[in-house]
Amino acid sequence: MENKTKEFIISSNPSPAEIVEQLAYVTNTIAFLTEQISKLKNIMADAEDYYKQLCDEKYLMYSDEYPRTNQVKLKALVNTDDDVVKAKAVLQEAKAKLVIAEGNYKSWDNRYITLRKIGTLKTVEMQTIER
Repeated sequence: MENKTKEFIISSNPSPAEIVEQLAYVTNTIAFLTEQISKLKNIMADAEDYYKQLCDEKYLMYSDEYPRTNQVKLKALVNTDDDVVKAKAVLQEAKAKLVIAEGNYKSWDNRYITLRKIGTLKTVEMQTIER
């Protein structure tokens, strides 16, 4: 989807037909990105739930294994556990993808707003010419 973002340029003086065509394209792209964002939010929520659950399980495991260890050391053991590190990497990747998708969405939303404004200006211009 990123390549399409770079390819799509609104001309400085589009015809009414071009505005309609571009609005349809932008609207479809926004719909697609909305679906992607929803999926990414679900993936991120699942990754976050798994990460928290795994941390809790590892904390309990290390607490049983090292009953006399202080909280700081237990936390360090949990945070450096291989499974926890992997789960955190998955969570961070999901967050990064979501941030990119949301930025992409905002970019396309701005294009939509711009096209709508151009369409409004063209309508006013045509009404002025007709008078």
